[in-house]
Amino acid sequence: MDTTDSNVNRGIALAKEGLYTDALTVFDQNLAFTQSPVAMSYYALCLATAEGFHDKAVSMCLMAAEKEFYNPEIYLNLGRVFLIDGQKSIAMKSFRKGLGYDTTHDGIVEEIRRLGVRRDPVVSFLRRDNAVNRLLGLFTGRVA
Repeated sequence: MDTTDSNVNRGIALAKEGLYTDALTVFDQNLAFTQSPVAMSYYALCLATAEGFHDKAVSMCLMAAEKEFYNPEIYLNLGRVFLIDGQKSIAMKSFRKGLGYDTTHDGIVEEIRRLGVRRDPVVSFLRRDNAVNRLLGLFTGRVA
């Protein structure tokens, strides 16, 4: 394994540990991460988290997804970038797209669990906050 690969792997490992500033430093030592779509998505996550460059991070993740559209790890990072930017519904779409390629991806499953996805209203033609839906929802939640 050459130094380029080890730098990319080290940057990814640091990002996975939540050490985003350290990961950015490693990634910035050389631009080899641009050759790996997964590494590019982790670099984007680091940019969004450590430096607040949300738009640039989203575009980098989307470029990575174009190169490896089948890789759920990229959709995990894209969803996390959207969450950092406060866009929960778009993040959920990204997570679901990643689950389309790997239904058991630990990171995506954990993010969705952490966000607490709501069930559909019991009576679909009534609003979620309607008293009938609330009462039936409480009842079915206790039974289930």
